[in-house]
Amino acid sequence: MGTRATSRASAASAISREDLVNEAAFLTKSLYRNCIRSVRLIRWGNEFDEKEFQKREEEFQNPTAGGVMSMAPPPNKEDELRSRAEYYYSFTREYFTQESDSLDNDPLLERDIRRYLYYLRKGEKDRKWLLGDMMFPDPYKNSLDQDRINRFETMSKKYLGTDEEETKNPLFEDDSNDKNHDEATFGGDDGFIEDEDPEWFQKKYPHLR
Repeated sequence: MGTRATSRASAASAISREDLVNEAAFLTKSLYRNCIRSVRLIRWGNEFDEKEFQKREEEFQNPTAGGVMSMAPPPNKEDELRSRAEYYYSFTREYFTQESDSLDNDPLLERDIRRYLYYLRKGEKDRKWLLGDMMFPDPYKNSLDQDRINRFETMSKKYLGTDEEETKNPLFEDDSNDKNHDEATFGGDDGFIEDEDPEWFQKKYPHLR
């Protein structure tokens, strides 16, 4: 009798490949959403872009005396900002498309989950780096739900049968060594955060809402 109860409990707590794939879909959609919104954020530039374009325009109109005359066209702020946003939008779509097969194997292997977690964290790290490098504030820095990532890791260990190991499985080490736990509020189960831009964004770019 006790053995049957234990078997039923084990079956109820078992993690399937579908469970992992569904959880990964939630995380992937969340990250993709944040990446696209970050690209939208840089679309219209900021004060640092403005200063850079102003400097280049002045240099174009007043070339250094004795210097070689440039045959390049004058700076075009609108075209360059649009091209920049289009480049990163295309890059984001390509990045997610290339790694969309990370969890295609059935059954899933350790290397599959390792690959998925690596690119999930790398994508978030690169997104933060891009905004920082371009001197933009990051209103989405706490939007990737670390608790859900931890949940995915726990589920993966159960699926792989490594959940009873006393030491942390190297498979789930965060390569960035970032120990800050992000907090986020998600709406529904579609993998997207609540679609509400920060107040400063709404005021400065009302035409994007």
